[in-house]
Amino acid sequence: MKRIVSFIVVLFVLFQLKGQENNQLNKIIISAIKSYIINNKDFVRNKFSLQETSRYYICRDGLPADFSYDNIQDITSFSLNNLDGLPIQLKNKFRKGIKALFVGLKISNNQITITVSGRIVRLLKKHNLNIAISDWGIFTYEYSCEKQEWELKETKYGGV
Repeated sequence: MKRIVSFIVVLFVLFQLKGQENNQLNKIIISAIKSYIINNKDFVRNKFSLQETSRYYICRDGLPADFSYDNIQDITSFSLNNLDGLPIQLKNKFRKGIKALFVGLKISNNQITITVSGRIVRLLKKHNLNIAISDWGIFTYEYSCEKQEWELKETKYGGV
């Protein structure tokens, strides 16, 4: 019975009314992205990487339609669904190659696993992209019925 209740709670949280920028799902996604960015900046600061970290690019594909990008500083969002519709400045950056963040969500029982992966995106030809994974953060959240909120249970970082 507890499993059914947890599943219903997960569905309720995931399908809150559109337009609620501060819903719990958006909050934990933003938290995961910010944690990934902080970890990445620490990695760069310790001279393990030469990656420039003043601006981050994030792929909208796979994120909720009402996701609020305004809550994350120095982010430019894009979609790979329409390469022709991208601004010319972003296409030029893709030609040189940029590191972009991709976010994936997985729901299992009363847990949501958010994977934030840094990938190098390079436009080889007009409609030919090369995408290579470089590093990632995996954030596992579990719903607490007592507190009625998602709690971070585990964080893992890795890279190629």
